Amino acid sequence: MRAFVLEGRGKVKWMEKEKPRLLSEHGVLIMPLLLAPCTSDVHTIWQGSPKRENLTLGHECVGKIIEKGSAVKDFSVGEIVAISAITPNWDSEEVTENESHAGYPFSAHSLGKSIDGAFQECFYLPHADKNCGKIPEGLSLEDALLCTDVLQTGFTAAEEGRVERGNTVCVLGIGAIGLAAIFAAQYFGASRIFAVGSREESKRLALSMGTKDCPVEVLDYRELRTPLPKGKHPLANSTNSSIVNEIWNRTDGKGVDRVLLCGGDEYALCEASDMVKYGSGVVSNVAYFGADEDIVTEELSGRPLRYLIDEEEREKKAVDALYLPKFSLGKGMAGKSFVFSLSKGGRTHLEKIMKIVKERNFHPSAFFTKSYRGMENIEAALYDMKNREAVKVLVYTDLER
Repeated sequence: MRAFVLEGRGKVKWMEKEKPRLLSEHGVLIMPLLLAPCTSDVHTIWQGSPKRENLTLGHECVGKIIEKGSAVKDFSVGEIVAISAITPNWDSEEVTENESHAGYPFSAHSLGKSIDGAFQECFYLPHADKNCGKIPEGLSLEDALLCTDVLQTGFTAAEEGRVERGNTVCVLGIGAIGLAAIFAAQYFGASRIFAVGSREESKRLALSMGTKDCPVEVLDYRELRTPLPKGKHPLANSTNSSIVNEIWNRTDGKGVDRVLLCGGDEYALCEASDMVKYGSGVVSNVAYFGADEDIVTEELSGRPLRYLIDEEEREKKAVDALYLPKFSLGKGMAGKSFVFSLSKGGRTHLEKIMKIVKERNFHPSAFFTKSYRGMENIEAALYDMKNREAVKVLVYTDLER
């Protein structure tokens, strides 16, 4: 059986593996039919923490059940299902406290991270009744595939950010996750959305999502040269960002109610903090911030990490950290809330999202701006994502042909 695996940091390859077997009476074996490489796959390969050798990658999948355990009640052999990219550890007692981090950090992000993922001719999925989703009649397989990760993550940003009716929202980063967050914010009643990005395909898609009740205004950070508004203290814009200045101009200097942080560099959190309202603003982050390469290298060498402050010398040292601005946080007392979330997952959340997508007649498959036929093209699709040559890339495996 062919599998696309992580050979080591920054190295991928195809290899032959034995067909997996059922490891539990609650599990299933799935033949992938539609796949999509994710930026998380890119992170796993080039930025993530060390993984076991020859781990099969991939977690965005629609597939057919080809074998099931005796305890699987709700799904049948031959059924085509959507598979939640986030598969909580239902064996853990702590799953009732936090599905995403039950027992250990990021336990729910197992496919292609701690267990073999979907980029092989057949893969094992635990707890099928809780991790597979039934695809609503009339929902295309392509739209269902985008719900397994992209839409679930976008909705997580809006849900955890407590987007409410009438809110003004800024979505920072309008790749596929940011576009999904726009739809989610509209679903929860946002009245105005600022979409920050620079890729032409993403800007076009974001603009097309605007409605009469909730217009979408695209802000290109590469093009804007907006000065600090009159009356604003220079420290209020900690990064001298034209985006922050522009949002102040368009909101009468107040800022936005919610920021959904779906991409950006290490300064994006500062921008979000500066532009969100005092007293009631919420910043919801679902973006991945990769570790500093030098610090990761030092960690992997076996030497202890350096800390920000040396206890004896009181010197500033390198640290794997993000920045927060003091001024716009009111020296720590600004009344702004921050939440950092792994995408929600599991069957219940996935099926809810698919139902909303169908009822709203929304087609997230428009985010696929490139596609391939044949599972052998997974590698090309992965590099398309790494090199930002598409918003999302779809691969039809053609395994049934």
